[in-house]
Amino acid sequence: MSSPVTSPSTSSASPSDSAEIVPRAQEYHSSEPHQPPGPKQKKYQTHAGRNRFGCGGRLVCSRSHGAFVVTVFLMIATLTLYFVFDAPFLWDYSPAIPIVAAVFSITVISNFVATSFTDPGILPRVENIEIIEMDRQMGMTNGHTNDPNVQRPRFRDVIINGEHVKMKYCTTCRLYRPPRCSHCAICDNCVLMFDHHCPWVGNCIGLRNYTYFYRFVFCLSILVIYLFACAVTHMSLLAQQMPFGEVMRKTPGSVVVIVVCFLTTWSIIGLACFHTYLLCADLTTNEDLKGLYRKKHRPTPPSSNASVNPGNPTKNPFYTGCLKSFAGRLFKSRFPSVLDATGFVDHQPTIEIRVPIEHFTEKSGTNGE
Repeated sequence: MSSPVTSPSTSSASPSDSAEIVPRAQEYHSSEPHQPPGPKQKKYQTHAGRNRFGCGGRLVCSRSHGAFVVTVFLMIATLTLYFVFDAPFLWDYSPAIPIVAAVFSITVISNFVATSFTDPGILPRVENIEIIEMDRQMGMTNGHTNDPNVQRPRFRDVIINGEHVKMKYCTTCRLYRPPRCSHCAICDNCVLMFDHHCPWVGNCIGLRNYTYFYRFVFCLSILVIYLFACAVTHMSLLAQQMPFGEVMRKTPGSVVVIVVCFLTTWSIIGLACFHTYLLCADLTTNEDLKGLYRKKHRPTPPSSNASVNPGNPTKNPFYTGCLKSFAGRLFKSRFPSVLDATGFVDHQPTIEIRVPIEHFTEKSGTNGE
């Protein structure tokens, strides 16, 4: 499995560099017994993380699904009770009332399914042959021979919009995590723009499914309030015609809807408001909890080089304004999957080495002399 984010080389090489990497690749392949080519495997079948796949790798979710089952049960049970007990009664007053509830229900369910079964932005593990090439390039850059006993630097610094941001080396995935990427301990994957792992939807929330998650939470908060109001209205209208005890016996489903909505509405509305704030501030839940860009939590910049800009807090380099941040994260097109779970495994990959232009310039000058 090859990752375009972490692959150290992507273009053609000079003969000298090719001669340097070929023996390493041959050494890697020669250590394994030669086997005849068998049936092709898809990448999701060899995925090392703790995930479940469906539809040939097109659907991705977490293996921990206890809270996910509870969420599905509550949504189905509450909506069923509403459309059985409340919707027929309210239809006689105005057909628009149950129709609006049906529209919001479809929106909530569709975004819930998309959040739960969409690849959140999982980065594939780095293959051994990519590690060999990475070691070769690091040896050339640092001017020392490749020693397997020498550990890689724990952090690397990158500059984004004038601010120093650190990239941490993940020993599990064997790569330097891109900015805003983090490793999920539950799914055992590095996830691009990792927000958090949500057990209620049974998946990580990251770059590729955050939009679905926010729409789900926002529409669910509206739906819960709407169902609560409809159930209360239904019982209030019946109470004008008969005793309240008789109302509860006639429409027990409305009582259950009111109780469920009342108990869940506070947490759902609070979650929707919190993620609205995160969108406006262009933060993730992970960054906000760690306080990466808050002065009281981090008085020094989060970089591996402590001497860089000492004593001054690092500003959020991704923030472009409230409206731009909100619209940019919520309405942009979905990032393509790096995991490529439906692709086939290449057991004999070819590494192409990127050679800087200065390399050719120096060689041309040497030949000319």
